[in-house]
Amino acid sequence: MPPSPFHIIRSLVGKPDGVIFDVGANLGQTTEVYRVLFDQCLIHAFEPQVAMFAQLRHRLGNTERVFLNHAALGDTVGMATLHQATHHESGSLLALNPGSWWAQSLDIRQSGTETVAVDTIDHYCAERQITEIDLLKLDVQGLEPECLRGAQTLLSKRGIRVIQAELIYHALYERTTRFIDVERLLDPYGYRLYTIFDVRIGDDNGELLNLDAVFLPIP
Repeated sequence: MPPSPFHIIRSLVGKPDGVIFDVGANLGQTTEVYRVLFDQCLIHAFEPQVAMFAQLRHRLGNTERVFLNHAALGDTVGMATLHQATHHESGSLLALNPGSWWAQSLDIRQSGTETVAVDTIDHYCAERQITEIDLLKLDVQGLEPECLRGAQTLLSKRGIRVIQAELIYHALYERTTRFIDVERLLDPYGYRLYTIFDVRIGDDNGELLNLDAVFLPIP
């Protein structure tokens, strides 16, 4: 039986006191798991949505070694429009695709917009003198390319040891991110696809909906 996703990530990080970026932290569910897997780690969590961040702060605001950031990450520093959804975890800087059968089946609809702050990984790290990220987890609803373009300085130094990204293959948003989109950004810096897990397939039509992909620097 293959190892669980969390066992894979813990093995790849390989130490209890790493620096972890939880990008798209939602309500802090994954942050709490990381605190168990890596009991001495420093976690920088990012969540741009006002309502979600309020709940995240209530849940983890006084937690030691957890730094909460009310912001999205992208390829430029500034402000952006976030498209809210009836399922809060589906909010994105990308608009929903109204023709998505998956969204329709789950009754996911746009419910409004809000203006959010956007930072880049390189800028954030430079301001805080962070020179290495042991685990970069991206759950950003299609904005993986922008997040990685905003980390080119760290990537060029192989300063990110493990990248875990949720990739949505179904056309849930106005743009779809594919393996090739991520690999084109990572390949020049010597990163390769290591494994995939949490693969979701449509029950009725067999369409690949989404998966998690792990990328590592080539030794």
